[in-house]
Amino acid sequence: MLRDLNDFAAELRMLIRARYPLVQIATHEEDRALAALGAIATELNKKLIIWSASRGVHNVDGSPIDRHDLVGKVEGPFPAAAQAALSDLASALELFERMVVHKDRHKGGYLFVFLDPYPYLSQPAANPIYRRKLRDLVVAIRSRSYHANCLVISQSNAIPEELEKEITIIDLPLPSRAEIEAHVSGLVAKLKPNRAFEVDPDPALVTRMVDSAIGLTMAEIGNCLSKAIVDDMKFDDHDVQSIFLQKQQIVRKSGILEYIDARTLSLDDVGGLDQLKLWLTRREAAFSSEGRSFGIAAPKGVLVTGVPGCGKSLSAKSVAATWKLPLIHLDMGKVFSSLVGSSENRMREAIQVCEAVAPCVLWIDEIEKGLPRTHGYVGDSGTSLRVLATFLTWLQEKESPVFVFATANAIEYLPPEALRKGRFDEIFFVDLPNQEERREIIEIHIRRGGRDPASFDLDRLAAMSGPERFGADVALTGAEINSWVNEALIAAFQRRRHDGTETDLSMTDLETALERIVPLAKMRQTEITAMRRWADEHATRASSPEEQASTNSNLLNIGGRQLDL
Repeated sequence: MLRDLNDFAAELRMLIRARYPLVQIATHEEDRALAALGAIATELNKKLIIWSASRGVHNVDGSPIDRHDLVGKVEGPFPAAAQAALSDLASALELFERMVVHKDRHKGGYLFVFLDPYPYLSQPAANPIYRRKLRDLVVAIRSRSYHANCLVISQSNAIPEELEKEITIIDLPLPSRAEIEAHVSGLVAKLKPNRAFEVDPDPALVTRMVDSAIGLTMAEIGNCLSKAIVDDMKFDDHDVQSIFLQKQQIVRKSGILEYIDARTLSLDDVGGLDQLKLWLTRREAAFSSEGRSFGIAAPKGVLVTGVPGCGKSLSAKSVAATWKLPLIHLDMGKVFSSLVGSSENRMREAIQVCEAVAPCVLWIDEIEKGLPRTHGYVGDSGTSLRVLATFLTWLQEKESPVFVFATANAIEYLPPEALRKGRFDEIFFVDLPNQEERREIIEIHIRRGGRDPASFDLDRLAAMSGPERFGADVALTGAEINSWVNEALIAAFQRRRHDGTETDLSMTDLETALERIVPLAKMRQTEITAMRRWADEHATRASSPEEQASTNSNLLNIGGRQLDL
């Protein structure tokens, strides 16, 4: 993977010197690509000539090409009428071929650049002469050792089959941290002397701005910074949020991913799960500039499985808010399409968008529903297996700071290759909340309902919601506790409306509402027992054992063993 513009320039320079006849630069940043090509052309003494459908054939600065490029010694610009005629791709290709064979051609050779030619080459109704002429030119350059290269600048992957074996694709990387820092620092230097603008003197502001801008193009960074500054004539931490809003636009335009606004949450909103929260809290440092300087690698992600309704999805939302990172939701159902090959492309597009908005948290809810089932029949011609391979390869090899938070309710349906070490940093199992955790969850929901938890016997409520009432190994899940408290609030509100009194939520309301609840753990006791057996051998417990739940331990319980973090 090309890390920055210098790596890109070195790779492209090598391809040009090796006379690769057809190279595609995959990017949305046409201006950056042309600037890099201009520098390489100057260095290698190449004549850079551009074709576009709107302007025909022209020099990199937009000026008409010289007659000398066509007929040797004659000076002066190419006639305007002939210039306009060269907006036709076939005419431009004929011109380029005459240029490379002309005896007085440019001594250093040519770089012929095509801007978005694929509508002329790939659409079903496209004239086949365009594909034929381009292929003729490419074959002539390769077979006759002409001093020329054809370069396509386009993000499209609509490469005609006739050219697939001829073309080499190279990605223009997004602006690196150093490029963005130079851009932002230059902007700050320009604003400081201007009394019309107020610049925050905090030296760490540039670092925070760069962190938030990673993954955007230079044009996007420039636009959102200009908008943020003009908005209040200030350059401060408020402008960092403007950049995050720009990243939301990238996610929305993808059509596959969804941006989740979780800013009102924190890990304090998750009751229990102390070991999972401790593990997540310690890895927050990996996304800070200090952590990177210390050498901490960005974590790959975590897979959280267990009993439905026990806080897996809430944990994903809360950790993104606590880390102050964008939360991106991937619906695996949107990845799959009926068109051959499009499902794999959708997964690759989703990955590219996530890397563009990194650092971020990628939340994949119920991941098992979008992947082929282990030992199951795969009746989709292998599409789901190819999507799985694309995702797992990226998860294994990714270097971008995308933290994958995957949840699964039915872990037995996940293929073994998704569970092996190296894919996820850790696999956590979320069980039914113990009594101390139920007390904490009840307290959270009572407070969220606008009531003072100290007015209620929380210990009694925690005992009532577990085995004391429902039997051994049965307790309410976090989602059921939320519903229980809400039902009690509804009953108290209806009583107030009916009686016309100022009575409020009471213990009696909570006790009465509890009588109507049939816990999930009671209906699916056999399945939950099987989950626990699997977790004892393969997963880390998200909660400390009940006898240790009230202690402030830094020990992680793994299948009955204790591992010091």
